[in-house]
Amino acid sequence: MKLGLSDIINKHKGVPCVVALHGPSLNPFVDQIQELQKNKNYLRISVNEWYDFFNLNPDYWVVSNTEFTIKNSIFPNEAWDNYFQWPKDVFNQKNIPLLFNETADLTPEDFVGKYLKCDYLPYDAKHFKNHNCREILNNFRQYYEKHENFAFKTYGNNEEMWKPLSLEGTNCHPSWAAFASAWARDNKCCHKIKSERKTLQETLQDVSGHSQHMGPGVSVAFHSLVFAILMGCNPVYVGGLDLEMAKGYAKSITNGRQVINQGAIGHWKVIFNKIIQNDLRILKESADLLGTEIINLNTNAWYDTLPVGNLI
Repeated sequence: MKLGLSDIINKHKGVPCVVALHGPSLNPFVDQIQELQKNKNYLRISVNEWYDFFNLNPDYWVVSNTEFTIKNSIFPNEAWDNYFQWPKDVFNQKNIPLLFNETADLTPEDFVGKYLKCDYLPYDAKHFKNHNCREILNNFRQYYEKHENFAFKTYGNNEEMWKPLSLEGTNCHPSWAAFASAWARDNKCCHKIKSERKTLQETLQDVSGHSQHMGPGVSVAFHSLVFAILMGCNPVYVGGLDLEMAKGYAKSITNGRQVINQGAIGHWKVIFNKIIQNDLRILKESADLLGTEIINLNTNAWYDTLPVGNLI
């Protein structure tokens, strides 16, 4: 069944939740998280290839990926089968409510309706104000040509997402620092815009009353945390939020092939440092406005935006 954001707002109000990500700081908590799920009614939200780290299914599955898509899962391509070695038809086989970013997964809507058997919620993470990608980029360009600065606040009162990025101090591919790379110059994702639907970030802003909303997001981790807050979960524990590719992934229980993009090492801490810190600040402040506590289980995080604590 197809769901909308209105179907999940406050659906789990007051229920403790663990957002389980893939960084190695997740390792000490895997067994405890599964015990809390089974015995104390903790909710678990997981992302992408969660089955490489857990035996127990999560309650919700959040995906934001251009290759790990619904269409490719059902009709795999060479990359799916041979390079990533992902399981075929994995979304239907697991049958978990799937919350997927349909501005990254461009599987046609009629294909999703025909082949996807689990409950699913397609969300938009970048078409702010229902504007298409070129419109958003052109609005910024017009602002910059007039004011000659990057303090563009039309979208979410958030200027950080428009500031130049630098590759200095990294070995990353130049594409990682491309200006406003979240928005497609060819509008290839813009047919996904729904006039009656706000983005995930705008929805959190509306629900919380914050004066700002996050940018398009540099990781599915941010989207999964937004979902936990919108669902009314409290407290929200987050495990595996390392945002540091050089450390690799959490320990696999399935011998899953987790491919690290060597050309991306350094991009989180260096290229996206300010964007990450700013988005996490907005996320935390939005949660605070709703009385929701976020607790980071990563005691050695390079960022200091989220309060650190223990899983209870």
